[in-house]
Amino acid sequence: SALDSGNADLAERLAGEAQAISPDLAALDQFNELLRNARLYANFKPGQVFSDRFLDTRGSAPAVVVIPTGSFVMGSAADEEGHRDSEEPQRQVKIQIGFAMGQSEVTVEQFREFVRSVGYRSEAERAGTGSVYDERSGRMIDKRGAGWRQNYEGERASDDLPVLNVSWNDASAYVSWLSQRTGKRYRLPSEAEFEYALRAAAPGRYPWGDRPPTSGTGNLTGGGDRSPGGRTWGNAFVGYSDGYWGPAPVARFRANAFDIHDMEGNVSEWVADCWH
Repeated sequence: SALDSGNADLAERLAGEAQAISPDLAALDQFNELLRNARLYANFKPGQVFSDRFLDTRGSAPAVVVIPTGSFVMGSAADEEGHRDSEEPQRQVKIQIGFAMGQSEVTVEQFREFVRSVGYRSEAERAGTGSVYDERSGRMIDKRGAGWRQNYEGERASDDLPVLNVSWNDASAYVSWLSQRTGKRYRLPSEAEFEYALRAAAPGRYPWGDRPPTSGTGNLTGGGDRSPGGRTWGNAFVGYSDGYWGPAPVARFRANAFDIHDMEGNVSEWVADCWH
């Protein structure tokens, strides 16, 4: 009860008294683990979703979800289909400090708020070019004037799409701005934190298991997908279709076990560090 009410000090004292009465008390180790996690997560609980309010203006940061501590095997086995050398060596990674991660990808609307606030110019804007999808060749090409305001086709992006054509420096500037606005510490996740949150304690090859995805899993390359001109993927999950050829608006598909959307698809994500 003390632990549930947020009083970790009282919970620890009562646990000590209980252990003094009965050193072999069942489940005491499990309780101590819960107590440890309570201290790691401060006044939050694993799975809790919250938004930090801005200090100097109306509004708040994007919603984040508290990720439970734990461990996982990072990387892939050498005999796994699709294995790459960069995914070696497999190793046990422990996530021992509580953290929270954005519940969805950063949207065009959220990035626009940052740009307006500080007059920021992205690296694509300064370079005068960005990447868009070319239907004729079926490839990504550089296009003059394309940037974060555009979708994958180079047209005006809707507010709920994940922001595109942002560099690592742009993403870092954005999270630094969130830190200044909220007084909290925002940063890009490490690669290990990202893979841990993506796998969400699932042991299989994919976050959803070892079999192909089922309907609603995410924005993934599916054999049933078609481009506006009728193109198909050269390598795709047979029988799967998500209804989008390019990126989908954020959180249109079901969340993973940690309550995060789109980690296993939609767009590529920036992390803080290199792969090792």
